[in-house]
Amino acid sequence: MTRVAVIGGGHNGLVSACYLARAGLQVTVFEANPEPGGCIWSERLPSGHRLERGAIDHGMILDVVDELGLDRFGLEYVFRDVSVGAGYRDGNRLLFYQDLDTTLAGFTNLSEPDRQGYGRLARVGGALLGMLDRFTSPPSLGQISEMGTIGRFDPLHTLLTSAEKLVSSEISDPYLASALTMYGSFSQIPPWLPGTGLFGLLLPAGHGHGPGRPLGGSGRLIKALVECLESNGGRVLVGEEVTAVEWKGREALVATSSGHNHPADRVVSALDVTRTADLLADRPTDLDRAARLATSGALNVAEFKLDLALSSPACPGRFGHPEALWLLQTQPGSMSKGFAEIAAGRCPSEPAMLWASPSALDTLAAPDGEGVAWLSTFVPARLEGGEWSEEFASDYAEDLIEQYEQVTASKIRGRIVSRQVSGPVEWERRTGARFGNPNHIDMTIDQMFAHRPATGRGYRTEVPWLYLTGAGTFPGGGLSGVAGKNTALTLLGDLGGRTRSFRPIETLTSLWKGWRLYRSLTRP
Repeated sequence: MTRVAVIGGGHNGLVSACYLARAGLQVTVFEANPEPGGCIWSERLPSGHRLERGAIDHGMILDVVDELGLDRFGLEYVFRDVSVGAGYRDGNRLLFYQDLDTTLAGFTNLSEPDRQGYGRLARVGGALLGMLDRFTSPPSLGQISEMGTIGRFDPLHTLLTSAEKLVSSEISDPYLASALTMYGSFSQIPPWLPGTGLFGLLLPAGHGHGPGRPLGGSGRLIKALVECLESNGGRVLVGEEVTAVEWKGREALVATSSGHNHPADRVVSALDVTRTADLLADRPTDLDRAARLATSGALNVAEFKLDLALSSPACPGRFGHPEALWLLQTQPGSMSKGFAEIAAGRCPSEPAMLWASPSALDTLAAPDGEGVAWLSTFVPARLEGGEWSEEFASDYAEDLIEQYEQVTASKIRGRIVSRQVSGPVEWERRTGARFGNPNHIDMTIDQMFAHRPATGRGYRTEVPWLYLTGAGTFPGGGLSGVAGKNTALTLLGDLGGRTRSFRPIETLTSLWKGWRLYRSLTRP
C-alpha cells in the first residue's frame, strides 16, 4: 500500500488526504499546531459564546463537501437570501441578494445606467465563466490572450487592468463602485494595483451561488474532514511539526519535532513553496528557483481581527440584516486609501471593516438573547518605526471598535462580554506563514495562474515523490479545497490509480468561485 505523508493540516491538506485515503492509500497528516484547521477554527468560551476565529462563510468548498459525503459526519449548512451588505458612515446602504434581479430591484437610489452597468458586469462574469471553463489546467497569460472578447470586455485586459478602472468603466455611483472594489480587495491586494481587474468582478459574478454557514461553527468542517479521513484508515498527528524531508534509498523520511522519522512513498506539502523548499537539504532546481521568486507580504498587508462575545444579539446597527456579510467603510474609497497608508507602515485612519455574526443564523453560537460578532480589517504587517506588541494591539482594538460604532451608529462597547484580539503576530504564530498570510504567497498577477507557484509544474515538482498543494498553488487563497482535491487527483493519476467519477477542479470556473468567496475563506 502506498504511504503518503501530508504536511499541514489546514483545509487543503485535509481535503487532499481524504481523497487519497478514499482511493486506498495509507495517509498520515502532520500538523504543527495542537489541532488541525489552519485558518479555520471555532472556540467556545466559558460564557457559552462560540467564536469563529477563522472563516465564517463557506462557498466553493460545498462541492468538495458533497463529493466526500461529509454530511455523514454531521456537517450541516444553513443559507441566507442577503449574501453581502455594504454600509457607510452617512447611512448609505446597499444589499446584494443571491438573486440578481432582486438585487437590481433594490438599487432604487442608483441611476438606470449604473443598474445596467452592474447587470452587465454580472452577465459578463457569467459569460467569462463559460469561456474560461475550457481550460483544464492552470493557463498562461498567453493562452488567455487567445480567447475571444465578450462584447467590449477583453479577458486579458480584464486581468491586467486594476479593479478600480474596470469597475469605473461601468459604474459611476461611488458607493456601489467602492463596494465592488472593497469586496475584491480581501485578496489582500489594493484595488488600484494593475492586475486586479478580475477581483472587481467577484461580487457581481457571485449571484446564484450563495455561501453557507455550518451549524456548530466552521470547526465542524475540520472535524468532519478528520472523521472522513479516519474512517478511510488515515490519521492526523497534531503537535508534530515537520522539520526535514529527505529521500533515503527507496522512500522519503519525514522528520518531525518529536524526533521521529516517518517513512513515506509520496509527500504532499500544504506549506508554501518557500517553506517546503526549506525542508529539503538538497533542493530541486525548479523548486529552489520558485522559492527564491516567491513573495509574501510585499505590500505590507496583514489582518487585524476582533471576535466579540456580546450580552445582546449582534446587529450592524442602522444597517440591519445581521445574517449578511457586511462591508463597512467611513466613505467610498476608504479601503483604497487605507492600502496606501498600510504601505507606509501606518494603520488606516479610516479602516475598512468586514463584519459578520456567527449567531445570526445559528442560535447555539451564543446564550439566549446574546450574540457574537466577527470584525476584521487590514493593518500594516510592519509598523512605521515600531513593532506590534500586545499593548499596541489592544489600543488599536479600542480604535477599531470606535470606528465601527461611528459607521454603524450603534453602541457596542458596553455590550462586550469578552473579546479576542488577533493581530499579525498571532496570525503568523497560528499559520506559520509570513505575517500570517492566508494566501501563503501574494496574489499579485505575477504569482497567479500557471505561475502559482513558479515551478512550471503545477502541483508536481521535479522529484516524482513530492507534490504541492494549498493556498500557494493554483487557484490561490480561499476556502474552496480546489488545490487539495486537484493535488490528490494528480498524485493518483501518476500512480495509475482510479479516481472514481471525480474530475480535477482545475478550471477557471473554480478559480472564479473560490475568489468570489475569498472572505468565506480566510480569516479575513
